[in-house]
Amino acid sequence: MASKRKHNSCTLKEKLEVLKRLDNGESATQLSIEFGVGKATISDWKKKRAKIEQFCSVTSENTLEKRQTTTVSSYDKLDEALYLWFSQERQKGIPITGPLIKEKALLLNILMGGDPSFSASCGFLDRWKKRHGIRQLTVTGEKMSADSNAAAEYLQEFKEITSSYSPQQVYNADETGLNFKALPTKSLASREEKSAPGFKMDKQRLTVLACSNASATNKIPLMVIGKSKKPRCFKNMNMNALPVYYKNQKKAWMDRALFQEWFEKQFVPNVRAYNEENGLPDRALLLIDNAPSHPDDLELVIGDIKAIFLPPNVTSIIQPMDQGVLQALKQNYRKKLLRSLLEENEDLTILQKLKKITIKDVIFWVAEAWENTSVGALQKSWKNLWPDLQFVEEVVPPVNECELLPLVKKIPGCENVEKECVDEWTAVDDKGFEEYTDEDIVAQVQGVPADDSCSSEDEGDAQTTDIVPHSAAASAFDLALRYVEQHAAATPNDVMFIRRWRNIASSSRFSVLRQKKITDFRS
Repeated sequence: MASKRKHNSCTLKEKLEVLKRLDNGESATQLSIEFGVGKATISDWKKKRAKIEQFCSVTSENTLEKRQTTTVSSYDKLDEALYLWFSQERQKGIPITGPLIKEKALLLNILMGGDPSFSASCGFLDRWKKRHGIRQLTVTGEKMSADSNAAAEYLQEFKEITSSYSPQQVYNADETGLNFKALPTKSLASREEKSAPGFKMDKQRLTVLACSNASATNKIPLMVIGKSKKPRCFKNMNMNALPVYYKNQKKAWMDRALFQEWFEKQFVPNVRAYNEENGLPDRALLLIDNAPSHPDDLELVIGDIKAIFLPPNVTSIIQPMDQGVLQALKQNYRKKLLRSLLEENEDLTILQKLKKITIKDVIFWVAEAWENTSVGALQKSWKNLWPDLQFVEEVVPPVNECELLPLVKKIPGCENVEKECVDEWTAVDDKGFEEYTDEDIVAQVQGVPADDSCSSEDEGDAQTTDIVPHSAAASAFDLALRYVEQHAAATPNDVMFIRRWRNIASSSRFSVLRQKKITDFRS
């Protein structure tokens, strides 16, 4: 009689190894003998493969070596909310102790209407730390430095994860704040305060999400989030003509619902169209950081297109978008803002010009800045994370705040501005970032959707767009066509583009005339 096989429980790391070796052609029978489990157990792992891989992608290597199941906490929403709060506090460099985490867990449990018997025991804290791979709680210094060791460890893991993907199929997305009307304030504010008591520099803010693949051959159109659902400047405008994906949220923040919507309605369709056009398999990998505004990775999966999280506290070292891409994007936007303010118009002050700038202006400027982001700059941003990538070398000029200094000095009141003031201005987006309150965190975890109640008044846009008659448009295109045909920089494509729209306007004008009846002209 055969002896009974001794029960053996494998870690998640071992389960991943088995699944990879099955892919390489090894037999389930041989693997079951080597790892001391039954063939039925290995078959069960294959059925749960997607869940195992997704769970492991957001779990530290040390945890995978110890943990055996993907079972979540019985207080999963509280667990998630507590980790969001913890991540935010660590990013600020605030020292956090075990007792402080337990007290916060009790408070969040009350806010979420949780189990009254929950006690935030030491066992809960230990299990919570293990689930999220938190080795220590203490932080030294004013701000927690990036974890170089964790970043180095992740490079090998990332290499294994992307072994079956091409650079065209691996993407990174990240958000940044943009105080789109902010200016170097010291000199300008003192000047304006004399003529307008109580003057304060504008602090209107948008959130911009940028995403590109590692080969820099597919730049996803930007997502822009404002406070207002329908700014006045969008009146009579075809929203499909915007060069970005515009959404609103009551604080102009990214939140989980908006990110999920962007993933499903923008990222996945764009990637599938790109893959089909380039003869690539219908699969892709999106790398994102573990910000509170990002949904659980299990929710960011459609077919073989999925998202994975970078390890905590390594984004400043290895996340591509953080390697100067977003900084350069905002730098180029601010150049366009300054040039707009410096356009000849002696009747308006700088402040009056600033007030006339609308969300629509900002959207087109930032979209143009993204379009002008070079292939070389995007490819170079992946070197820290994916050093084995080989691209054609391109000379990429460094981001240099000094390029803005001559433009800033042309602004009345800023003639004597110093470089330090410009440096402070370029960092204003980071300083003004609003924190998630406990209520915000609870709303994120419980899936409260974005607030669409903001009216068109919220953005402060003073201009609306009237409907342009077809006849006026046709005349304007005639003039534009003559200008383009005479310009030395014009290309055949430029001329054909203007001619196409001139013809559309003319056809629309005659179409309206043909539809009129003789009775329409009776007095």
